[in-house]
Amino acid sequence: MKLNSDIINYHFARKYPIQYIPGSGSESELGRPLYYHPGTKQTAHLLLLRKPDVPDLPGTFLCFSDGPVRPSPQASVFVFPEQADREDVYNALQELYDYYDEWENTCMQIVEKFQDFRSLIRCTYQYFRIPLCLLDNQFNIIASEHTPDSPYALFSDAGQINLDTVNDIISNPHFRDLETRGGVFEFDYDRNYLLYNFRFGGRYCGRLVMAADPPRHPDGRKLILERLAEVVQILLQRFGSFQFTSSVQTFLHSFLSDSLAGKIPHTREIHRLMQNTGWQEEHSYLMVLFLPEHRLKRDLYPPYLVSQVEERWRGACAVEYEGNAAMLLNLTLYGADKLTEFYQSLAYLVRDGLMVAGCSRPFTGLRELGLYFRQALYALEFGRKKDSTRWYFRFNDYGLEYLLSYGTGIFKPEQVCHPALLTLREHDQQRQTSYYATLYMYFQQQFNMSRAAEKLYIHRSTFINRMERIQELTHLNLEDYDTRLYLELSFRLLRDPEELTSQFYV
Repeated sequence: MKLNSDIINYHFARKYPIQYIPGSGSESELGRPLYYHPGTKQTAHLLLLRKPDVPDLPGTFLCFSDGPVRPSPQASVFVFPEQADREDVYNALQELYDYYDEWENTCMQIVEKFQDFRSLIRCTYQYFRIPLCLLDNQFNIIASEHTPDSPYALFSDAGQINLDTVNDIISNPHFRDLETRGGVFEFDYDRNYLLYNFRFGGRYCGRLVMAADPPRHPDGRKLILERLAEVVQILLQRFGSFQFTSSVQTFLHSFLSDSLAGKIPHTREIHRLMQNTGWQEEHSYLMVLFLPEHRLKRDLYPPYLVSQVEERWRGACAVEYEGNAAMLLNLTLYGADKLTEFYQSLAYLVRDGLMVAGCSRPFTGLRELGLYFRQALYALEFGRKKDSTRWYFRFNDYGLEYLLSYGTGIFKPEQVCHPALLTLREHDQQRQTSYYATLYMYFQQQFNMSRAAEKLYIHRSTFINRMERIQELTHLNLEDYDTRLYLELSFRLLRDPEELTSQFYV
C-alpha cells in the first residue's frame, strides 16, 4: 500500500525531531522507500538521499542533516537529524509500510471470506484506534468503533445516531448537499469529521464517518478513509445494501403498506402472513402515526424514524406513509401488560424527536388496519386542538369528540364507543357476570341505585358491590359530565335499549 507524507510525518515525528518541507511537485501517494540514483526513473516513491543535496526535481525526498536544507520549489523533503541511524530509519520505514500493507490485506481477506461491514470497521479501528462509523441513509449505525467515552456525537448511540443530532442535521438547509459530495470531505458538527459518501443504483445510500485528525498533527486519516471506502464499496456491490432486512420484516412491511393504501387483505393473505411471520388474527395490536415537527425535512426523517421504532420496540413493524411514519405494534409480542410502559417510552421518543404521535385503541384482527390508522389520525386531529401540550394522543381519550363531530362515521359502533363498555362486555362473556347490564340500568334509572337494583331484581347492597367492581375494572369517573355523555351515547350505539332490557330478565 502506498502512503502519503502526512502518515510518514506523523509516525516519525514522535521518535525523531524531523522537519518536513513541502514542495509543489510532491506526489500524493508514495511507494516503499528507495535510495535515490541519479538518472534513473524513480517516481512515486519516497527517495532516500545519501547526502543533503536535494535534486532539482519534482518528488519527495528524505535526507539527514543538521544544517539548513534548501530544496527546489518542486521538491518535498523530510530532514532527519544527522546523528539518526540511517539503517534504523530505513528499517522503520519498511515496518511502517508493512503495517499498512497488513491492514489492507486483512481488509481484503474480510471481503474474500464474505464477512460483513462490522468486520471491516472493527479491523480498521484495531489497527489505527481512530473513531469510525458506517451509516446508512436512514442514520442507522451499521458499524461503529470508538472508546466508550467518545466525545463525538455522531458515534454516541448504539444502533442509531441520537435524535438530537439527527434533528440538527436534517434541519440544516445544506444537509441535502452533503449527499452529493464525492471523495473524502470534511463536516463540522460538534467536532470535525471526515466523510465519504456511497452511492448504489445512482442514489445516495450511506457514508463513512471518521474523526478528523488534529489540525496541528495531521496523521493521514484521509488516505486511510479512502482505502477503507474502496473496500466497503466492494462489499456494498456484493450485498446490494447496508441493511439486511429479514424476510419476516419484509413480509410485514408489504402487508402493512398494502393495508394503509386501502387494500383489504384476502383470507389467504392473512393465512400467509400468519404462516410466515407468526402474527395471528387473535393477537392484540396498536396503530401509531408519527408526525415530525414541520422544520424537519419530511423526505429524510420518516425513513430514519421507521428503522428507529423497529429497533426500539419488540413486535413493531413500521412503514413510511404519505411523508410520515406509521407503526403497527403487536401488543401480544411486545407484552399486553406493558402498555403503560410503552406509552412512557413513546413519550420520550416523540419528545426527543420533536414530533407528536396519534394512537389508535388496542384491537384484534388484521383485516381493518386502515380503519385503525384513521383512529390514530383522528387522535392527532382532536388531541392537538384540545391538549396541545401533550406529546402523544390516544383515540380512546377523544372518542366523545369524534362522535359529536362525525357520529360513527366510517367505524363500527364497537370501534368508537367508550372502551369501558367493551371491557365490561368481555368480562361478562368470560366470567358470566352482569356488569354491563348493571351499569346500563344505572344510567336508565338516572343514577338512582335503589331503583336500578329493583329493576334488576337484586338487593341494593349487591348492586353497590357490582358498581364497586365495575369501578375496579374500568376506573370510570361517573361524576364527570363528558364521561357520562360518552357512555350514554355508547350505550345507544352498542345495543337497542329494549333488546338489552329484555336480556336482563332471561
